[in-house]
Amino acid sequence: MYVHDSRVPDALADRAALVARSCYALEARKTANLVARIYNAALADQGLEVAQFSTLCAIAMGRAESITVLARALGVDRSTLVRNLERLVRQGFVAGVPEGRRVRHVLTARGAAALERALGRWQVAQDRLASAAGTASAEDPRAAMARLRRAVRSLDPAWKGA
Repeated sequence: MYVHDSRVPDALADRAALVARSCYALEARKTANLVARIYNAALADQGLEVAQFSTLCAIAMGRAESITVLARALGVDRSTLVRNLERLVRQGFVAGVPEGRRVRHVLTARGAAALERALGRWQVAQDRLASAAGTASAEDPRAAMARLRRAVRSLDPAWKGA
């Protein structure tokens, strides 16, 4: 039995505990946050977080014909993408090129150089995480995410409690 506010019925607390034990979204969010920390730490000296790095990669791959298309490619909502693009524009990594009613974003020379440097940092983080996670297999995604979180924790002791 969980300790909780006495005004919350036990049945409701038990149902909430079931969510904590079995919710895919909760597992995915916890995993995503921990994994992002590994990549963010690797990219920090480049002035990037993994969200901005991924945006630079998508732009470099030619997926930035519009904000809507780019947001879809990155799996983020438009407002999140706009915030990331604004940061990349301020850093001089990306420029917006008006094309009719749209703005297509392109890498600047400074952005291409930053991406080139960041790719090496990303590869180191990718290799460390893959090594710590072990071989992937066909299993329950929640178990795979839990294993990935354990791998992240083994690489970054500061997050053992997360």
